[in-house]
Amino acid sequence: MGKRAFRSLGRWAAIAVLCLSLVGCGMINPRPPQAVVEAAIAQKLSQTQLVLYRQLDASTPPTDLAQVNRIRVANHHWTTIANQPAVEIAGTYHLKGGGLSAAQRRQTREFDLYLQRGAEKGQWLLLEPDQALPGTTPQWRTTPLVIPTDQAAEPAEPG
Repeated sequence: MGKRAFRSLGRWAAIAVLCLSLVGCGMINPRPPQAVVEAAIAQKLSQTQLVLYRQLDASTPPTDLAQVNRIRVANHHWTTIANQPAVEIAGTYHLKGGGLSAAQRRQTREFDLYLQRGAEKGQWLLLEPDQALPGTTPQWRTTPLVIPTDQAAEPAEPG
């Protein structure tokens, strides 16, 4: 009976190691595809630019706003937000176009996003905290991401 118990323990240990390695390499909870990350950053950037455009009454038409370029995901991990699974993604990106100077285009900008899978396959939601009063739990606002269908299946570049 001792050998049998040892074999059983060995099998369970091997299964545990396999599961941990699958989680570690992202097979169980993979990071979102590159197109999803790009769409989330572009959406946040567009929101900010439109607010600034309206406030400054700029002479630049909204169609000439900067675009996201060279995204690099540095880290991702799964967490729970409002009792739902979500992935936090951190990394860097650059901007192009929009009348930016060469120095502004070279500038590396950091991002930190929270994303959640949608109800339909391939759908992702951007999670953003609503401004909450100090000492209260923040409420999370979800916004569906518009992702080109030909890019939604691309894996994110290694970070």
